[in-house]
Amino acid sequence: MKTLVLYYSRTGNTRTVAEAIARQLGADIEEIHDTSRRLGLRGYLRSGFDAALGRCTGLEPTRRDPADYDVVVVGTPVWNASVSAPVRTFLAANGRRMKTFAFFATQGGRGAPRAFRQMSDLVGRRPVTTLVLTERTVRHHEIFSSVGSFVRALESAVPLPSAPAVQAVPSYVA
Repeated sequence: MKTLVLYYSRTGNTRTVAEAIARQLGADIEEIHDTSRRLGLRGYLRSGFDAALGRCTGLEPTRRDPADYDVVVVGTPVWNASVSAPVRTFLAANGRRMKTFAFFATQGGRGAPRAFRQMSDLVGRRPVTTLVLTERTVRHHEIFSSVGSFVRALESAVPLPSAPAVQAVPSYVA
């Protein structure tokens, strides 16, 4: 089956997880690009307000069409206990075109269950599986076990072809 990992990342944490998932699945990967500036304190505050108010944002066009994939894995940072504005915008426009999907989120504290409910509402269905990782876990390179469990759950829900062999990733101790 053809798989796409699609994500938005403001700080790089969600990108790190997306790359690990794509590697384990042997999937295509694409980043969602926001047209709003979200860097620095001002961007951080704007992001929180946009999420809290359920706002959408401008996006650059994606190269890949999620409708061309059998499975789409969508990743978002959690902003103010909500889905990020770029992922909200993408799902509002494209979510109902995804055949089968899973979600993952990175968060500083909590709020992912609410973000996943918002994402599910935009798609009109529930994901086959979800993954939540904290910022601390990502920073300390402690994601590989959780990503492996997520990939196994996805593979058991949707039979995927065997991914190419991946080199072992060293274990990091904080």
